[in-house]
Amino acid sequence: MEPFALERYFALHEFSAPYLLSPSDTEPRSLRDIINRADPECRKRWESLMLGYTESRGLPALREAIADFVTDSSNAPAGSLSADDVLVFSCAEEAIYTVARALLRPGDRVACMWPAYQSLFQVALNIGAVIHPIQAAYVEGAWDITEDAIDRAISAGTRLIVANVPHNPTGMVPSPASWNRLLEQVRASGGTFFADEVYRPLRGASASLPSSPVIAKNIQAISLGSVSKAFGLAGVRIGWIVCKDHSLLRSLEEYKDYTTICASAPAEILALIALRNWRALVDEQRSIVQSNRELFASFQAAYSRLVEGAYGEAGSTCFPKWLGPGTARQMADRAVSDAGVMVLPGDTFDPNNLGGGCTDVSQRFRVGLGRRSFSTVLDRFADHLSDAYGA
Repeated sequence: MEPFALERYFALHEFSAPYLLSPSDTEPRSLRDIINRADPECRKRWESLMLGYTESRGLPALREAIADFVTDSSNAPAGSLSADDVLVFSCAEEAIYTVARALLRPGDRVACMWPAYQSLFQVALNIGAVIHPIQAAYVEGAWDITEDAIDRAISAGTRLIVANVPHNPTGMVPSPASWNRLLEQVRASGGTFFADEVYRPLRGASASLPSSPVIAKNIQAISLGSVSKAFGLAGVRIGWIVCKDHSLLRSLEEYKDYTTICASAPAEILALIALRNWRALVDEQRSIVQSNRELFASFQAAYSRLVEGAYGEAGSTCFPKWLGPGTARQMADRAVSDAGVMVLPGDTFDPNNLGGGCTDVSQRFRVGLGRRSFSTVLDRFADHLSDAYGA
């Protein structure tokens, strides 16, 4: 098993470095905050909760809330999805692992939006699948995937097409033309579209997100979601899969019997409360992200000799380019050792160099825009750059 480069880097520094510049989640919520938002039904569920096993598919009320959330956040007609289309997991990572293990065999062709969170392609590689990157490019001030990149990566017989929108680490939302081309190629290939939509609620001020592909017609699609990123509830550890192909959903459920079997009972109730209050919770997080996006733009203008801005339209991250001496990893290592600022180097999104360096990941680093502490962390980083590089 190839080490998970990003998670190993976080494990090394996340709980020791006093300043975190690169988290991908949003401001963590307190237990009290979530419980105080509970309606009478959820309050009763919480106060009478028994700490036994839960349903393998997930609490029915939670599955219904997830179906409503995906429908609402896609601006789809009411009733487009139901609880029967949902399978709950103990986190999105478990769901990613289960999808790959249940669907793929050695030699299968997988197309994956690139650069990518490692588990989205690494589990497939470990199975023996062949990865074809759908390269993102930063051109004229915007990230996008070109139709040529889509056509090169997807062909007849491609088994799985993986797309993360909004995209981590770039914040990209594909243009309408690119998105439509992607859907066309998925249909033509006969493959399954695996849409990682954990950042979907964090649409930008001007970003127009496409509807979840799980709602699209004439396409087999799986939607991945969680309460970790957009809700600020990473400690709850609840994720889900939405899929209208119930035979495929049953296959995933059967595979889940060999992982966690079922989710945590308290976690399911907390996730239910959050999803029933999703608009208020997400609006608060989006406000933080937008404010921090503006702060980083001002920072980049002041430090343009060292940092080239590369802004996405949505999500809680961006992926600027390091223009100073050395690689982004060398810069990051110095930042954490000299100033206690953890910066995630971009090469953690392509540890096997499968992308061929097309997005300059070795010269990029991820910036997390979702925390209230961002201003303090950015000031510390700016002071370090001035001291270390004479900026």
